[in-house]
Amino acid sequence: MIRPATREEYPHLVDIWLRASRQAHPFIDEACWRARADDMALRRLPACEVQVLEAGRRVIGFYAMHDDHLEALFVDPEVQSFGHGSGLMAHAMTGHSSITLWVYSRNVRAVSFYRRLGFSIVDEREDPETGEPESLMAWSR
Repeated sequence: MIRPATREEYPHLVDIWLRASRQAHPFIDEACWRARADDMALRRLPACEVQVLEAGRRVIGFYAMHDDHLEALFVDPEVQSFGHGSGLMAHAMTGHSSITLWVYSRNVRAVSFYRRLGFSIVDEREDPETGEPESLMAWSR
């Protein structure tokens, strides 16, 4: 079931984000992710519309939208590769006629995932915090 997140769930969502980020981005120092955790909990998630995926009374993933921009899409690493990310994105896409997102260019798995969903790369930049190249991807109906 996909439903709106509650603020009480933010610590759990940050835990999912942190574990999934470390797994998906081995090219970024783990300390960088830990340093961003408070920002995620206190600034980024509260500024977004956050939806969670619940399975068996357990939150296993979430996405965060700020207007038509996907700020975050993360699934608990323990249950990845079962279509949960696709389900979350399908939910997000039904409520929007267009979506943009930034993804680390070296995260080939994520870039491929978004391409399969119809996103294309429209711009590139260097992430000011990490120095890593990022791709701006866009989708529209």
